[in-house]
Formats: sequence, structure tokens, C-alpha cells
Amino acid sequence: MIKSSSILHIYTLLWSIYFLQGTVFSHYGGGMAQMILVTLLLFSIYCFFYVNINYNINFYLKALNYLILMFSVYGVIRIFRGESIILEHNLNEVIPFYYLKNIYISLLPIYVYYLLAKIGVLNKRYLQIYLLLFLFLVSLSYIENYMNASKSAESEEITNNMGIRFMTLIPMLFFLEKRRLLQYAALVYILTFVVMGMKRGAILLAVVLTIYFLYNSLKEASQKEKLYLLLLSIVAIVLICMVVTDLMDNSAYFNRRVQQTLEGNSSGRDYIYATLWYAFLENGSLFHCLLGFGAHSTISIAGNSAHNDWLELLINNGLLGIVLYVVYWWRFASLKNIIEEENTRCTTVAYCITFFMLTLYSMSYNNMDIFSTMGLGYCVAKADV
Repeated sequence: MIKSSSILHIYTLLWSIYFLQGTVFSHYGGGMAQMILVTLLLFSIYCFFYVNINYNINFYLKALNYLILMFSVYGVIRIFRGESIILEHNLNEVIPFYYLKNIYISLLPIYVYYLLAKIGVLNKRYLQIYLLLFLFLVSLSYIENYMNASKSAESEEITNNMGIRFMTLIPMLFFLEKRRLLQYAALVYILTFVVMGMKRGAILLAVVLTIYFLYNSLKEASQKEKLYLLLLSIVAIVLICMVVTDLMDNSAYFNRRVQQTLEGNSSGRDYIYATLWYAFLENGSLFHCLLGFGAHSTISIAGNSAHNDWLELLINNGLLGIVLYVVYWWRFASLKNIIEEENTRCTTVAYCITFFMLTLYSMSYNNMDIFSTMGLGYCVAKADV
């Protein structure tokens, strides 16, 4: 492997271009997007094998290997089965290759950034620079998503899925420990967009991560620095409260989202959960219990993904998937015990909190991107003993 930062920059730049579909070029826009994706996936697969052959990987990557192996087998079977499925909520076609594509896009970059960190190319300086770039890119996507959704919505106020992307950037704030003013300004910026995105799960998780971030920042600071950080924390909290207050005073949609939360509205998840559980309990044989119904079965049964990793795995991959996922999360949670550097350890815990909570109400293992896998890959590399 060539020890050059150009590999890091080109790889990340290409993923950034691919992520900006709809901003730089049209969604799923033909040759350019597909050529970029094929290039990225081939390089990611190469790094996957390179890491496993040349490094004594830690227990987290070993658990991740088993998950990827399982997903690959189910994905190949899905391709050979051949039939496409239609999503009920937007009538989009889900072709057989999407299962493997989403898994590989989500998980394989961890190995690339792990490798780049191991050879000394990916370091904290680059992580700080890329955090700022990611904030810019997600902001562009937020605006593009808002403009597209507003065209088809009756109101200008919408739920913006990019709020989740902003939320997943919070763990990387720990890498700015030497630039406190920038660190807290970035926190306020992220939280503002998370709140305006009106994704209730993202807001709740952002609150949890913010509490964890502020607590650890104060805990690890020197006595002289604690007063300064306490002042920054108060200013950040006041600014976010002002944003929330303004939305409550001026946004009927925001108030409706709050009311829906208080009433227990789950945005259709109750129907999806009930449908999938009924299918599993009434139609599942011993074979289905152990190995599941196969890739994309949640979409075939309920017309949508489960929006819960555990139920998704149970339906698609059976108890095999559940067991491997439990092992994966046990290994993920154990990473903090073998990381010596404090800020990297805090970042790892923040990633663990983020993606575990996402398993409970959204999608985690097949919905990661470079905005989180870069930092996670670095942390995993620092966990090697």
C-alpha cells in the first residue's frame, strides 16, 4: 500500500461527489455516478482483503467480518433470485443488487480508513479538516433536499432527512479538542440543522450525544479551562434554546411534530412492526426462524424496510443475523477498553451510542457513510494492541 495522502483525498473526494447526487449531477445520473461507485467499491473490496491478510485485526473487525460475510451470501442469493420489489410509500423499484450495494457502501469504507490510519496517512489533522468539509457537504445536501421536497409539499416546512447526517457528525467534534471555540461553534451549527430538520429520532439522539460531549469535555479539561468551557457550553445551550423557541413560536409544522411525538405517533412504524411480526410468527418455519426469509424480505412483506435493525435482521437473516449482530455490538462496546487516547476513546463511545440507538428506530448497518466511517475507521485503528 502506497503511503500517500493522495489516496485519502481521492477516495474521500469521490465519495463526496457520489454523495452529492442531485446537487452536482442528477440523482442516479447514469454513467458518471455508476463509474464512480464501481471504482470506489472495487477499491474498498481490495482494502477489505488487504487488511484481513496483512494485519492482525482486533476483535471488532473480526465481528464485522462475520456480518459482511453473512450479508454477502444473502446478497448473492438475492441477485440470483432476480425479482425486483416496489416500495409502497414512494413506488421506487428495489432491484436485487441494491442489498449488496447498500451493505458495501455502508461498511467497507471502515476498512479503507482503518488502513489509511494504520499506515499513518489518516491523522487528527486531516480528520479536523474533513469534518469542516463534511459540514459544508451535508449543508449543501440539506438545502438541495429541502428545495426538492418543498416543490412537492403543500407547505414550505418539511421533515429533512439530512438532519440525521448532521447528527452523525457530532462524534467527530472530539477531534477538535485543541480548537475549542471552533468545536463549540460547530456543535451549535450541527444542532441548529438537526432541529430544523425536524426528524424526531435525530433530535433525541443529538440531545443524548450533546450531553455526552459536554460532560466529557468538562471532565477532561484542566481547572483553568473548565470555566471557559462552561461559558461556551452555556452560550451553546442558550443559542439552541433560541432556535427551538423561534420554531415553537413561528412554525406550525414543528409544533405538530412535537404534538405527534407526545401522542406516540410512530410515522407508520407500528403498522410495519405488526405486519412483520405477524409474518414471522404465523408463516415462519424452523428454517425461517434460524435463517430468515432472505434479503429484502421486509420490503416484500411490509412494503418497506423495518426501520429497526433487529427486526430487519430477524426477518431477513433469522436468528443467525441476530446472534452475529449481538456479537458485533458486544465487540463495538468493548473497543473503548483498549483505546488509550482519551478523545479517541470518547469518539468511539459516541459512535457506539449513535449507531446503536439508530438500530432501535431506524437503519444503522446499511446506512452509514464516509461522514461517520472515516472517524470510526480511525478509532478502530487506534484500538489495535
